[in-house]
Amino acid sequence: MVLEAVMICVDNSDYTRNGDYAPSRFACQTDAVNLVCGAKTRQNPENSVGILATAGDRIEVRITPTTDLGRMLAELPNINIGGCSDLLRGIQTAQLALKHRQNKNQKQRIIAFVGSPVSSTEKELETLGKNLKKNNVSLDIVSFGEVESNAPKLDKLLSAVNSNDSSHIVDVPVGPRLLSDVLLSSVIINPDGEGMTGSGTGGGFGFDVDPGDDPELALALRISMEEERARQAAASGDSSTGEAGGAAPAADGQAPTPAAPAPAAGTAPAPVASDAAMMEAMGMEDMDDELRQALLLSMQDFGGSGEAEATPAPESKPAEEPQAALPTPPAAGTSAEAAPAAAAPATAAAPSEGSAAAGGEQVDTKWLQDPSFVQELLGSLPGVDISDPRIQSALKDIADDKKPEGEGSGSGSGSGSGGGDGDKKPPQ
Repeated sequence: MVLEAVMICVDNSDYTRNGDYAPSRFACQTDAVNLVCGAKTRQNPENSVGILATAGDRIEVRITPTTDLGRMLAELPNINIGGCSDLLRGIQTAQLALKHRQNKNQKQRIIAFVGSPVSSTEKELETLGKNLKKNNVSLDIVSFGEVESNAPKLDKLLSAVNSNDSSHIVDVPVGPRLLSDVLLSSVIINPDGEGMTGSGTGGGFGFDVDPGDDPELALALRISMEEERARQAAASGDSSTGEAGGAAPAADGQAPTPAAPAPAAGTAPAPVASDAAMMEAMGMEDMDDELRQALLLSMQDFGGSGEAEATPAPESKPAEEPQAALPTPPAAGTSAEAAPAAAAPATAAAPSEGSAAAGGEQVDTKWLQDPSFVQELLGSLPGVDISDPRIQSALKDIADDKKPEGEGSGSGSGSGSGGGDGDKKPPQ
């Protein structure tokens, strides 16, 4: 938006006490000035606005051009009504105030509210207009109250100051519409030409709304349409970006392969196989359900259940381990020394197969067969009482399951050696 310095000339003469504009001319004018101040400061944060009163004993500058909207709104109630308005002197004073503006890059504009008869002659106003035009000062006139009587003089002033359609006049006759409502749809508030001062059909909005009858609704519709256009433009930009990104691999001849569904299909049965292997390794088939679930969860957290689920192992492997671990009986005719030697390779082969199976399941079963480790693990779980008889019974079962294996191996060796000695008969 254009960077401007604006001076607003407020008519505070006795004519503004009239109630032909509800509630009065001055009250309507005050609302319109508030609207103009807010609109100018919103159009550009660096716009400055000043206010002066054109009636009374002298022309009084209430506020020099400033960017503080609060000061503008706070000063308007302090303007007193009285005397006669002098439009000629008021515009000259506003021009002098704009000449001493702080930012010289701001364009100069005067907005004059005329609600009382103009006492200056057409010649004086024409000379004033030429002076404003010479100093590149634009003029907007808001005529209300005495519209018909002031029309010739104000038209003369406007024709003298207007340059490249930079100055405007808005006539607001007595009627149901407020002064601020008319300005809301005028070029004074909308300098880009979006304002519609006359009655229309509302075709520019795409709705059956007359902006002259309801300017607030027309402005709301315009803002809503602009926001919707911006939203649609952003959505179309995102969709076009997504299509371009999806078409890039196809253009290079690389068909996109879904990565997520394949692992999900492969790892679906993994938890079942992993849990079954751990249950069989620990002998938890006859264990309490709650205790079994607690042990399974703890082992998944401790041993890395993610790796166990990623590489499922066949269920038949643990069942074959006990058979592979049993020593093979000695053949007839073999000596006693050969029997342990033959059993040693078979026993050595069994741990290798067991370790291979354990490597496939990613679970080290020797830790599960250690009662002290299982007891320490259960004691670290929240809400698990290690002194519970059921837990003690389960731990005892694990220890008992481990003993027969050792005793069986010892007895097997003893029987083997005994058999070997039995083959030797005493000499006769």
